[in-house]
Amino acid sequence: MIRIFLGNQAYVLFLMPLFVVAYLFLNLHSSYFEITEDIDLGFWGSLSISKWVGNFVPWISGVFVLINAYYINYFFNSNGFYDRNSYIISLLYIILLSYYRSFYFMDGLLISHTFILAGFMQLYKMEYNNDGRKYAFNSGFFFGIAATFHPPLALLLPFLWLMITRIRPFIFRETLLISIGLLVPLIYAFCSNLIFKHKISFNFIESTRSYTQKELIFLFSLILFVFLVLTSFFGIRNKALKSSIRFRKNTNILYLFLLFGLCLGTIDWFFFQQYEWFCFVVIPIALFLPFSYLNVRFKFISNVLFYITFLFSVIKFFL
Repeated sequence: MIRIFLGNQAYVLFLMPLFVVAYLFLNLHSSYFEITEDIDLGFWGSLSISKWVGNFVPWISGVFVLINAYYINYFFNSNGFYDRNSYIISLLYIILLSYYRSFYFMDGLLISHTFILAGFMQLYKMEYNNDGRKYAFNSGFFFGIAATFHPPLALLLPFLWLMITRIRPFIFRETLLISIGLLVPLIYAFCSNLIFKHKISFNFIESTRSYTQKELIFLFSLILFVFLVLTSFFGIRNKALKSSIRFRKNTNILYLFLLFGLCLGTIDWFFFQQYEWFCFVVIPIALFLPFSYLNVRFKFISNVLFYITFLFSVIKFFL
């Protein structure tokens, strides 16, 4: 299966909806992730849904998962991460995100993934010798929109300052513009929240009766994710030795976002005894993993880890 998606055959993208539908179908029949009555949209408040409308919410989330999967694949190919197009990134994103509740139930966290990718698209347009003020503001603006749907993402700002310095030397105006860009949507959303008196909760994921079981499953998946990151790290390191300085700078940006995702997930785990915020690490991991499959030395172990991760993503519904 991996060989099909690693090839330069765009038709495999038509297979992605089958994976999404399969995961949604399994969850609906196993109730692994329970459907709640409210959709939390961060600073935009909560939407109460009726039981009839709630039946369609998982399928709406499936549409967003597909959009993000296609978008992250486009991001990978359009920024020259590899010397030829690869379409396994979409599949990796879908499989890894299937471990999280946002895959099955629409919320602001899933929407924030879309705008995070849009922010990275703008950030990666910056060049070392060209004026980057426009892209700095645009990037901050998209990350700011993402933060309105998931307020804890506002903590990303110091990481954005570091990300810019991975591409260009420190320029105060660009740092200021990316800060303003991030704050503008937050200020607008916060004012809207005050006007309409929406209640904001930073604990978006409600505890469930079977949380202990899910935590054990999450711990096992976390171990898998650690091994996936390690294999991808060695693959990227070998690729970086033969690649341009630009490639190393681009991967450093993703390393910073991976660190941010781990920090955010740790906060969620420590304070709220939940793990949903770890889903942000799915974005950099999905972009890193192809290099482990494309490296001959790590191909076997990477394939084994992939199939274990895929099989366990399905088996979890029956545990």
